[in-house]
Formats: sequence, structure tokens, C-alpha cells
Amino acid sequence: MLENKMVSIIIATYNSEKTLRRALDSVLNQSYQDWECIVVDGASKDNTIGIVKEYVKKDSRFRYISEPDHGIYDAFNKGWKMAKGEWVMYLGSDDRLTQNGFTEVFEDDYPDYDIISGDVFIEKIDGSVKPNISEGYAGCHQGKFARPSLLERMNGFDEQYRILADKDLMVRMEKAGVKIFNSHHFVAYFVMDGASQNMKGEWRRYKERVNIYKANKLSRWSEYTCAIIHLRIILSYFYRFLLKLIK
Repeated sequence: MLENKMVSIIIATYNSEKTLRRALDSVLNQSYQDWECIVVDGASKDNTIGIVKEYVKKDSRFRYISEPDHGIYDAFNKGWKMAKGEWVMYLGSDDRLTQNGFTEVFEDDYPDYDIISGDVFIEKIDGSVKPNISEGYAGCHQGKFARPSLLERMNGFDEQYRILADKDLMVRMEKAGVKIFNSHHFVAYFVMDGASQNMKGEWRRYKERVNIYKANKLSRWSEYTCAIIHLRIILSYFYRFLLKLIK
């Protein structure tokens, strides 16, 4: 490893007291040491900030703000603007880091790249875990490292998208010709129980994806493929719903 590169880890929270300790412990206990962790809280009404203050007292690399926001991507935008690191990455308050992922990724320098894309484990509601391998710009935002200067150049996340602003940002970066390096090391666990994991959320996810394709003037074929994928997912939700009724 040529030299450590500080990573700014942004965690968005709102009433996250049940899951936050696991996320913060994973940051604290990882083998990579050149990091800061910024918790951006949306004015939680539970003990979220009490927990954050414990970690701030324990380690000065933790920082936080707490104020009303307009959702997770508003919080993410606030976070990268506060970041002091050379790289920024994002976690949900119920996600967690792998122990050695950062160390493995930053065994090398990346002077010619503005994005590094690592792999993640997807942890489903039923407790099952499956790998998600990054290919090109595809992959979960929990596996992405971006330079703050790039995020500034791209105007960050578009907050009109409540579920897929990370997808929109990746599409815009790809169109702009931003160079990405796929580092096939697992860096995080993504807990898949968010706003999009139900039939209503899936419908909104579909509409946002179509709007992203239209806004970026992608092909009609992309829209048709998107419709087929989401129709299959929605039908699977409906099928499971029917099975519950039968039982």
C-alpha cells in the first residue's frame, strides 16, 4: 500500500436507535484506520443522537449533525459537503462494513479514477445473504467510493428521486465519461428492507427508473427492459400475497 487515503463514511439516520450501533461498531472495528464517519440525522425523535454522542465521545473520528431534512439523499448531499476525506462512501443506518474491505481496496492508489466500485453482500429480510458483484457502474451505493470533487462537479444526488437518486447519479456519471475502477473486494453488507421492498415501493421504483432513462435520453429498449423486470417483481409480490391468503 503506497499510503492511506482518508475515507469519509456518511451514514444517514432517522429514528435509527435499533440498528445504528451495529453500523457504527462496524466502522470502529474495521482494520482500515484512515477514516472519518459523519452521521447526518434527520431530527430523530428516539435515542439515535444519544447513541451517536456515545461514539463521538469514544472516538473523535465520528461527527454528526441533526436537523430536519428531505430524505436520505438530502442527508447524503449534506454529508459529502462536510467530508474531509479523499473518498466518500455511504451506508444506511442498518448496513454495516466488512472488517477488511477498505484495507483490501486501498492496497493500491487510484490516481486515474474518480470512482471505485467494490462488492457488497445483500442481506434480505429473511436473514439470507447473497453476493452482489459490481460490474461497471452497476452495483449498490454501499460499495461505491467517490471523490468529493466529482460529487460537486455532478451536483450530487438529485433529490427529486426518493428511491433511485443513486442510480440517477451513476447514469449521469457514465454519460459524462467518469472513469470507474471495479475493485472486487467485499466492503459492506446492505440490509434490504428499505422503502422500495414492497409492492408500492416497487411501483415507485419503476416510475423513477423510467424517468431517469427519459431524463438522460437513454434508449426505449432500456425502458422496455425496465418494465419487464419490474413487472416480474410486482407479480412475485402479488403471488406471495395470494399464498398468505390461501394459508
